[in-house]
Amino acid sequence: MQPAWAQEPQVSYKFSHLNLQNGLASNHVSAIMQDRKGFVWIASTALQRYDGSNLLTIANFDRVPGTIYYDDICLCEDRKGRIWMGAPDNIQFYDPATSSLKALKVDIPPSSQGNIQCSHIVEDAAGVIWATTQEGLLRFDDSTGMFEKATIVPEAERLQMSSAITEDHEGNLWISGKNGIFLLDKQRKHLYSAAHNPKQLPVFNITTSVRKFYIDYRRRIWIAARAQGLYCYDPVSGHLQSYPVGEVFDMTADPDHNIWIATDHRGVYRYNSNLDAFSVNIRAENTDDLGLHYDFETNCFLTDREGHLWIGTDLGVNILSLHNRTFRMLDHRTVFNGTTQRLPRAEVTDLLQTRSGDIFAGYWGQGFCWFNAGLELKQHFTHNSNDPAHCLPEPRGLVWSFAEMKNGHVLIGQENGFLSEFDPEQGKFISHYNPPAFEEQTLMSMYVENDTSVWIGLYKRGLAHWNPRTKTARAYPQFMTNLQRQTSVMDIVPENDSLLWLATSTVGLVLFNSHTGQVMVKESFSGEQRFVNNITSLYKQDDTTLIAGTDHGLWVFNPRRTTVKPLKVNGLLFDEWVLCLQSDGKQGIWFTTEYGFYRFNRRQFNLETFIQGDNIIDNNRKVRRRILPLQDGRLLVGGSDHFVAFDPAVLKVAPPPPDVSILALKALDSSIQIDAAIDARQPVTLNYKQNFISIEFKSLQYHHEKIRYYYQLDGLDEDWVNAEGLLIAKYTNLPPGNYTFKVRSVNTAGTFSANTTVLRINIKPAFWQTNWFRLLILLLVAAFIYIYFRARIYFIKKEAKRRTLMQQRMAQLEMKALRAQMNPHFIFNALNSIQTFMMKSETEQALAYLNRFARLIRSVLDHSQLNTIPISKEVNMLENYIELEKLRFADQFDYKITIDPSIDADFTEILTMIIQPFIENAIWHGLLHKKEEQGKLLLTFTKMQDRILCTVEDNGIGRERSAALKQLSGYTHASRGLQITRDRLSLYNSRFNVAASFDIEDLFDAEGQPCGTRVNLWFPLGED
Repeated sequence: MQPAWAQEPQVSYKFSHLNLQNGLASNHVSAIMQDRKGFVWIASTALQRYDGSNLLTIANFDRVPGTIYYDDICLCEDRKGRIWMGAPDNIQFYDPATSSLKALKVDIPPSSQGNIQCSHIVEDAAGVIWATTQEGLLRFDDSTGMFEKATIVPEAERLQMSSAITEDHEGNLWISGKNGIFLLDKQRKHLYSAAHNPKQLPVFNITTSVRKFYIDYRRRIWIAARAQGLYCYDPVSGHLQSYPVGEVFDMTADPDHNIWIATDHRGVYRYNSNLDAFSVNIRAENTDDLGLHYDFETNCFLTDREGHLWIGTDLGVNILSLHNRTFRMLDHRTVFNGTTQRLPRAEVTDLLQTRSGDIFAGYWGQGFCWFNAGLELKQHFTHNSNDPAHCLPEPRGLVWSFAEMKNGHVLIGQENGFLSEFDPEQGKFISHYNPPAFEEQTLMSMYVENDTSVWIGLYKRGLAHWNPRTKTARAYPQFMTNLQRQTSVMDIVPENDSLLWLATSTVGLVLFNSHTGQVMVKESFSGEQRFVNNITSLYKQDDTTLIAGTDHGLWVFNPRRTTVKPLKVNGLLFDEWVLCLQSDGKQGIWFTTEYGFYRFNRRQFNLETFIQGDNIIDNNRKVRRRILPLQDGRLLVGGSDHFVAFDPAVLKVAPPPPDVSILALKALDSSIQIDAAIDARQPVTLNYKQNFISIEFKSLQYHHEKIRYYYQLDGLDEDWVNAEGLLIAKYTNLPPGNYTFKVRSVNTAGTFSANTTVLRINIKPAFWQTNWFRLLILLLVAAFIYIYFRARIYFIKKEAKRRTLMQQRMAQLEMKALRAQMNPHFIFNALNSIQTFMMKSETEQALAYLNRFARLIRSVLDHSQLNTIPISKEVNMLENYIELEKLRFADQFDYKITIDPSIDADFTEILTMIIQPFIENAIWHGLLHKKEEQGKLLLTFTKMQDRILCTVEDNGIGRERSAALKQLSGYTHASRGLQITRDRLSLYNSRFNVAASFDIEDLFDAEGQPCGTRVNLWFPLGED
């Protein structure tokens, strides 16, 4: 048996944490898993999905919500992307495509304990889901949607399979029994165990249940056996190695294939294959916010695709960056050989390595530390001693800058105008200075020109000069006068014996003449819609190239031509706050920003990025973050409370950022299910009302690398849109149609994600927005226009025809009326009567008759051309006619004409030649046949509201008796007078929009015998 332990040199590990304060459902974490999209799933008292920023609760496992009770949960993702959860009560899965959670049935009744106690779930290469439970090995049947007994295994053995299960690279299932291990072959036909071990494999000698199997890259099987520690079995050699490490809860491998184990009380261990021992042990440091946190146990592991190690414990999730093992972090937890001193926990302000190899690190408020070339701590100096030789003068220990003099002494610049001179050979301070020329300001930067000249950049007071030989300082008030504003000198680079380039915080780049004390050149950088005057650091490459770090990236200045060129990435300005510049000794420039370190290739004028741990990517604030090349080839990079040493030769180029994941699609603030459509590469269908959309997206990564996002909606965005840090794209009032939303990410170096993420969207139109509806409307409009014009033409023609017919009928009716009134029989009789009067020498009567006849004929001819006529004229014409008829029939009847006094007969008009036919009928068919008594004819005009009632009444024999006499006499003439009158009234009514009418009443006496006829004619009241 090999020894299990062999401790490596002390290394500080920096953990970040997720717990209740960050939104975790419970601090007891029993399982962690990363799905194929990059989401991290965490099982505690709930299943939660983590995207690097937010925790989304999917399912709850609390039996009694709000209590501290918890159960262990197992997780598994199948090839369909479903997340399986094994809990004591049941087995369920969550389908992200439909956002549905489903509890699955088991076809066997639970044991007396009342639940199945699911331990592990695994999907094999054939896609079969297996689960180990208290009821033994179960197999999921997709057709029934139920877990069933794995009948391919004998029942007695199946019931023993209640713990760990995994599938090896050959397709064999390794299953833990209650008292040993089972192996089910790839064909699922043969089962091997301690009772059936034809090859005498030593792995079957393990006589306890297994908590976890893990298969490493060498296909060795690591076995966490309950109460027996840890085993490693090599199927190729058949060798079984035991490691007595106590109870092991989980195992995993990091990106360098190192095995890590989680234990109960002793934290986590890392296996060293060279030593065949667990050489690294990280234990609980609950009082340290950067340490590993747990009370009793570390439960589970996850190694994500970026190289982080996630450790689930009873105090939440601990996340450790394992990007590069060559990175050594030195912080307040680092233990050094030969001393009990620890480093302060404070911002690292400056780093310096002397020619002798010693290293100095300045700390904000904590003095400075002195190391040897091997980074072993020699001493820590602060303001905590009364001995000036070993104590900083600045009361708060605020160290800002270092510089090495020609004699090997180190100058330490501090706040409040303090300058200290330290002798590394003696290990003590030579002297401390606080000259008035420093104006009690911070010494931001120092440049040692020679033994008698040190130039010092001051905070807000420009530049000062220190003479180490005479111990005197000189201020340059004219420097500030020339600049006309306060400024801090952040860096100093010589141009020649008398000129210095100064990086200032407010006026840009300044060329200073050290002999005259005058400012020669002031240069601010402009371009890319930026005006840059905050220079943080300088590096002079040659006489024509000065590289300047600024608060807006890296700029290359040509002093000879006074031209400037900014560093661009993919055509866009590299817009980050550069904190420090250092040459790599070749063609590159190392520089740091708030997001880590980079290398600028001067020849190719591009940027190189490298994989770096979260202990370097620490962008809480824009600290100075010095970068320092060491004599042994390593680099030191200062951080917010530590510094890191690493070998740049083994740096790995940063890969492209992860493909962007689309987290959510909302339409009118309602969430839309998109996972199924994305997986099937099908469009998401929305209705016409859902045309206000927002799309959330993110690259699922779990460190703080700066990522930019660009998106585009085909058919709307003409070019890629920079998300500008807002990880959501919003579109409003989208017209119906097919859209393709594309999004990609890019890192600082300009490397885009390997693939562009695509979401297809189909907004269906409303029925009135469809092409067929538009076509139908066009056809209807065209048909309507056609019908309208056709109808218009038809009605115009019809109206013209109607008018013509009406005129013809009017002419005919008028002629008929005229003929009816002036029939030849009447004229013949009238002329005979006149002749009779003349033959009897009744000259006066003949003349009177002739006179009336002439007037009647004239009236008829005059009035026949008029539509209406005054009542007075109509009465005059009718009176002439009645008198002629009376004279013809020898005064057989009397007549009376009455006009209502309220009627103005001269100005009230009625329709012409309408009444005469009714008077003629009364005389000829009523009064002519009355022999018993004198006939009477009454004509009255009465005003009835807005109408005139004309009544023609006779006391003749009535219509029935007249018709009978006509039939007996054989008279066959059909009178058309009434029909002509009706037609005339109808034409007048329609033509002049009036309501003239008539009705006929038969009159009867008290005995019911006919006694006459009354005709009522109604005329509209019209006054001229």
